[in-house]
Amino acid sequence: MTTRLRVVSVALAAGLTWGFGVLLLGWVSGGGWGGRLVDVLSSVYVGYAPTFLGGLIGGAWAFVDGFVAGLVPAFFYNAFAGPRSEPVSILKQTEQPAH
Repeated sequence: MTTRLRVVSVALAAGLTWGFGVLLLGWVSGGGWGGRLVDVLSSVYVGYAPTFLGGLIGGAWAFVDGFVAGLVPAFFYNAFAGPRSEPVSILKQTEQPAH
């Protein structure tokens, strides 16, 4: 039996991670750090700029981008991983719940 991924959980984790990183990059690039990377990403994320609002816009685009980038591989992993595994009990086989 193969362990399967929770597809939406992986997608949310990837989307939040990438979105938050791009958001922070947009905000700190106003201080002079990472301006060239913001320029490159602004060619993909419409409205992304080294401003507060531009960071929010870029973070939203990046969340969607990261969500899809996490969703697709997790979906295909599960598709090729084999049969679903049985749920794992948190109780040991010898333990019985108290009555």
